[in-house]
Amino acid sequence: MLVGATLALGVQAQTIYRCGNFYSQVPCPGAEPLQLSDPRQPEQKQQTDAASEQTARLAQTMAQTRIAEEKHLLASQQAITATTPEKPEPGTPRTTILTPKRMQPKHKKPAAFIAEVPGSEKRGGQKKKLRP
Repeated sequence: MLVGATLALGVQAQTIYRCGNFYSQVPCPGAEPLQLSDPRQPEQKQQTDAASEQTARLAQTMAQTRIAEEKHLLASQQAITATTPEKPEPGTPRTTILTPKRMQPKHKKPAAFIAEVPGSEKRGGQKKKLRP
């Protein structure tokens, strides 16, 4: 225990320098030594530590309560889905499940393309006779 206290006092005695955007124990050009003393009274520090511990206990209690409520809700939802009948009873409102329609092409591709000369009549159903 005495060794830990000695090490803690030794760490507090070291000077910390600010070198640009980082901090170091070794001074660099233009380094500024930081004042790291705690200006609070011992009573103020004890009050702050007690408030921090109380807040941590409250947070732990709230987390446990939330987890218990989520488990309870999950269990009740599973019970509801397990007891839901397959077919609704007569007289109950129907629920409709909407499914999106598949996109249809705007234009259908023609089966075949036949070019015709404008002004010519179309011959329908007549076959040419072959001459021997």
